[in-house]
Amino acid sequence: MKSLRDFLLLLVLLSWTNFLFSQEIPTVYRLDEVTIHGGVNPAHPIIDSVLAHAKQNNPNSLDSYRYQIYDQMVFTIDSSGVGALLDTVQENKVQSFFDEVLKRSDLMVMETFSEVLFRHPNQLRQNVLGTKMSGVKTPQMVYLANRMQSPTFYDETVNIAGTDYVNPISRNSKNHYYFSLESVTRIDDTDSLYVITFHPLPDKTFNALQGTLVIHANGWALQEVKASPNKQAGLYNIGIEQVYQKNGDCWFPKQLNISLLFPGVVADLDGYAFPMVAIGNSYITHVELNPEISNRAFSEVEVQVHEAAGYRDDAFWTQHRIDSLTERVLNTYHLVDSVTRGSDVIERLLNVSNKLMDDMALSFGPIDWNIGSSFRYSFTRGWFFGLHLSTNDRLSRHIRLGGFFGYWTRLRDIDYGFEGKWLIDRQRQMEFGARYSHKSLTLGEFNGFGESNNPLAENEYRYVFYENVMIRSNNTEVFFNTRFARHFKAFMTFGTYQKRYLLPPYDAMPITHFTIAELKLRFAYKEKFMGTTQGIRSLGTDYPVVWLSYQHSFKNVLGGEYDFDRVKFQLEKDFQTHYVGKSTVLLQAGYASKGCPVQETFDLLGSYQLVGLYSPGSFSTMREDEFLCDRFVALFLSHDFQGTLWNPHSQWFKPQLSLVTNLGWGLPTLKHGYFESGLVVRGLLSLPMVNIGAGVFYRYGAYSFPKVIDNFAFKYSVTFAF
Repeated sequence: MKSLRDFLLLLVLLSWTNFLFSQEIPTVYRLDEVTIHGGVNPAHPIIDSVLAHAKQNNPNSLDSYRYQIYDQMVFTIDSSGVGALLDTVQENKVQSFFDEVLKRSDLMVMETFSEVLFRHPNQLRQNVLGTKMSGVKTPQMVYLANRMQSPTFYDETVNIAGTDYVNPISRNSKNHYYFSLESVTRIDDTDSLYVITFHPLPDKTFNALQGTLVIHANGWALQEVKASPNKQAGLYNIGIEQVYQKNGDCWFPKQLNISLLFPGVVADLDGYAFPMVAIGNSYITHVELNPEISNRAFSEVEVQVHEAAGYRDDAFWTQHRIDSLTERVLNTYHLVDSVTRGSDVIERLLNVSNKLMDDMALSFGPIDWNIGSSFRYSFTRGWFFGLHLSTNDRLSRHIRLGGFFGYWTRLRDIDYGFEGKWLIDRQRQMEFGARYSHKSLTLGEFNGFGESNNPLAENEYRYVFYENVMIRSNNTEVFFNTRFARHFKAFMTFGTYQKRYLLPPYDAMPITHFTIAELKLRFAYKEKFMGTTQGIRSLGTDYPVVWLSYQHSFKNVLGGEYDFDRVKFQLEKDFQTHYVGKSTVLLQAGYASKGCPVQETFDLLGSYQLVGLYSPGSFSTMREDEFLCDRFVALFLSHDFQGTLWNPHSQWFKPQLSLVTNLGWGLPTLKHGYFESGLVVRGLLSLPMVNIGAGVFYRYGAYSFPKVIDNFAFKYSVTFAF
């Protein structure tokens, strides 16, 4: 999600690292007499009782609730252990820095105040009413603790920083987690307090947590949870803490805490690296259970940032803070604001990071340089070197103008074009515009189902590196896009296309003219969004994402030479399972009516090279232009075990096995069905920003080759962490 991503980017910019969440519960408990039966772990009956009461104790089982939440995140340097690392002279020199600066203040402070509304079963709304960041006048990001961790600990999985972990309080957890009853203390005649630690069993590999549970026997409810991933991986390490308080008959979250580190990114002081820590504390107050909440309070926008959130005055914060700011936090605001006075360096860094991650672009005043489309590589066209520029909000919030040109080295030709559009309504993603381009098009294309601007996303490889470019075209189009009816987005285009086919048997053909109208729909049931003054951004959906496109080519309209229809369909869904990883289903289908020229029917996307880049959603053993169909169905199935098969103790070697099967059927050239299967092992070399792996695929069935080696395709896998 955007808030999490921006927060992590800020940590990188501030060089945060090396903080491991591993604190013990400081309370000392009196151990009462416990009767232990042979062969029975005394913690298991307690875990069974908590699981049996999980639904009734889960706040999300209530009809509704409302609360306010105040978030505060501080960034600082951990100065513990300075003397153990340095000699006396160095210690005095470095220690003076901590004494002069960090004993009185931290490096940065962020605050957020929100109102959260919930109605059973899954209607949620968070209104962000205020946000503040030291050194920044107009905050570009929002820190929301309840978006970085599951706000309760009762669901089957616990989400921490975008990753789902198996909850130790879930079905069959005793077969995968080891529980240890550490202490028991009696509160009164009806209640006792149990402290249980947990970690995955030694022979189990899955997305596991480790930590501590504090449980009340009366109602078998959680009072406190401390947890962190059993295997810290990627760019950061993280730990969470949740504290619950009884509110009537319900134990409701009272406090959410989080700690983060970025291994390998350090603060250097006089040649020595010291860990930088980020510690967040969030306080939930004004809890109302089962209030009457109108249906109008909810929408597909699950998080809405108020337009004035970044401009709240001191009176607002004095009213909504849990307590007055400590002298240390006040000193931090004073220090950072004084250092950045007259400078917007932090805002600029955040803007640069956001532009790179959102649009693969850099801003220069009112102009954006779109890097992702200025430099590219295609196995067919070679390298593309060019320039793609467009205007941004600094010129106008409602008008966008842009243009591009560049040269393809292998194609030895130039692409160019320009576009103008009117941003009518950002919240509905409504825009109207026109564009002209002179560029290459793919033969029998099936792309256009996606809105990613990142050519390094693995799912985009099939359309970036394996383009089957056999057409040069002049395109003139007008378009209108909008979201509607909550779950739909429509893309409407009307254009003329003058196409010249480059390779045999079409090289002798004259330029062909098409006039085509297209209506393309995207349906994502119960998709949620974050809304800001810049527009809305998807938070994803648990349901399949469906695309449907209808195109009609008009004869004798603006020079069009053909009359035909084309229909395209795509459905994609991920299925996550607790202990065996993630399955992905991608279904595609197409239909071209009678009258459609063969070069405009569907060219099934083959990505064959004897040794080539693995591209999900394509046929790894199918040759380029091998099958042209006027109707087809293709099914791409994969299962990623996500490290559940092995438990390597290596920083660089983290293999993850994926099994893949791809099926295709079409007319008139693929009527007997196409079949291939293979495996891919990612993470043979695991680096902080990129994973490298290898795979192999085999082609079988009616269209296999007599020579066995011709049915194999060997792949290398490259995936990036952004």
